[in-house]
Amino acid sequence: MKDSLLTEKNKRDILKFIKEKNYADMLTVLENKKTGHAGTAKTKDKRFVITEIVSHIIDTSVNPERDYFAAGSFFCKRNEEAAKEIGVMLIWRAYKFNTEKTESILLKIADDANWEVREYAGTAFANTIFHNKEFYDTLMKWTKHNSENVRRAVVFSAIGLRDKKNLVKAFALFEPLLFDDSKYVRKNLGPFILGSYFANKFPVETVKQINKWSKIRDENVRWNIAMSFNNSFGNRNPELALDVLKNLTGDQNIIVRRAVISTLRFLSKKHKKLVDGFIKKYSLKIFKEAD
Repeated sequence: MKDSLLTEKNKRDILKFIKEKNYADMLTVLENKKTGHAGTAKTKDKRFVITEIVSHIIDTSVNPERDYFAAGSFFCKRNEEAAKEIGVMLIWRAYKFNTEKTESILLKIADDANWEVREYAGTAFANTIFHNKEFYDTLMKWTKHNSENVRRAVVFSAIGLRDKKNLVKAFALFEPLLFDDSKYVRKNLGPFILGSYFANKFPVETVKQINKWSKIRDENVRWNIAMSFNNSFGNRNPELALDVLKNLTGDQNIIVRRAVISTLRFLSKKHKKLVDGFIKKYSLKIFKEAD
């Protein structure tokens, strides 16, 4: 299937409506290109709309943040998934214009019922913290939010802190989330954001921090630690992975044991000899335990 369903005429109509700030008719054009599979427009087509709205505001507005807020608010109040996805990618740019209302909208979209909308919200969280360091205090509060969807978006926000000078802040943001017992939060934290994103870019610093966390006797923390190597980083650094996993081999908690099993099985696909030696050294019977 093509990655874009917009015709050249559709694009011309969209550009015309954007210039007129006629976002309702622009959205109608986009909604007519929904796919049967996802129930929303193609990603490339939504990115086209976002890019063109941003470009138009930059080129014509005397107060871009005000116009981002107006456009973002309009889209985020709509019921269409595509509208909310476009809206949240506009509203974060208005953070300094109206911090309180922007945070309220970000929070609402992060807890949307549609998983794809929540993906866009996670990206918006990351962009917000990257450009607005004061958002950090709010994110720390939201690590304890009642909704697992919001807490998962906070996990993704750390992508906006993935640089040398912000590593300590990123790890501090992760710490309360490591204790989170939500499977939705866990599967995005340990193996994905912590392992794939941070460990791949900052292996020394991340593994040093992971080693510190591995001493914590909490099943959710230790699950995240074990699973942080269940990815490309673990495959490229099997010795580092096993050096951390040895701290978890004696754990009798079923959640931790299953995480260790899963990661060792994953690593064994490319490093069978090394993993077999590890299993023998620590007298593990991991492949007899059910997942």
